[in-house]
Amino acid sequence: MSLFTRQGRGRTLLLLTAVLVVGSVRVSNGDNPAALVGQWVSINDGKSVELFKDGTGAVGSGNITWKTEGKRFVLSSGNTSKIGDYNLSGYELTRTFDDGEVLVWVRKDKLEEYKNKEEQRVEKMSSYFTDSRNGQKYRSVKIGGKAWMAQNLNYQADNSWCYGGECEKYGRLYDWNTAKTVCPKGWHLPTREEWDALVTAAGGDAAGKALKSAVGWENNGNGTDSYGFSALSGGGRGSGGRFYAAGNYGCWWTATEHGGSIAYYRYMHYGSDGVYRSDDYLSGWYSVRCVQD
Repeated sequence: MSLFTRQGRGRTLLLLTAVLVVGSVRVSNGDNPAALVGQWVSINDGKSVELFKDGTGAVGSGNITWKTEGKRFVLSSGNTSKIGDYNLSGYELTRTFDDGEVLVWVRKDKLEEYKNKEEQRVEKMSSYFTDSRNGQKYRSVKIGGKAWMAQNLNYQADNSWCYGGECEKYGRLYDWNTAKTVCPKGWHLPTREEWDALVTAAGGDAAGKALKSAVGWENNGNGTDSYGFSALSGGGRGSGGRFYAAGNYGCWWTATEHGGSIAYYRYMHYGSDGVYRSDDYLSGWYSVRCVQD
């Protein structure tokens, strides 16, 4: 276990990175170990998984052993074992941990089919608009009666940066004063209260699980993307110019100032299902999601 610590205006965000190598699952159609043999891909972290007939297997670069006991599934790596429930449905193997964490494996040869199905599901919930300033097309979704951008803003402006050059994936990071001015015409940077309303509409304490993308978060921290909001973990950029924590957490500015030199932002991280409020100096760089006027 490694500890990631970020210090900002007297507040410390602790992100505990724990790599779970093994899972626990329940079979819905009885004890049928032969149905589990084969190559799989973890939707949560993209790792390849292979289960062999002799009860051995491999996850990433690690070796594992596995067996079924009635309707239970035991998967071990070294001295670590997990037992729990699973559901095998077609080419999807959904594992449910005792603490409520849900992980999904997909048959390797069906991965593209799975991705297409997910894209179609999100597409049905989405609308699109084009930013007239640069021709950038954005997807949007309606949650709690408000239309929200379902992608991070990617408009090049002074005091904006891309994490590792991945502008198309994560959008750009902005300081607060710039963030207030960069939303397209007809859209604006949401206030703290508008973010609060979004969180309430998406499930309150568990809103992060529903709003996070189904892929792209580290350490099995993906969401269900129930509303098509597709929040990505784009990290941030400190005042010294250092990028940090892409894959671990995402932060989005609000338009609400706090004390003259500080403003509120909202963040999600891989280790929790919530959407949290914090604040930082206006010189920090975070992502932007715009809401329709």
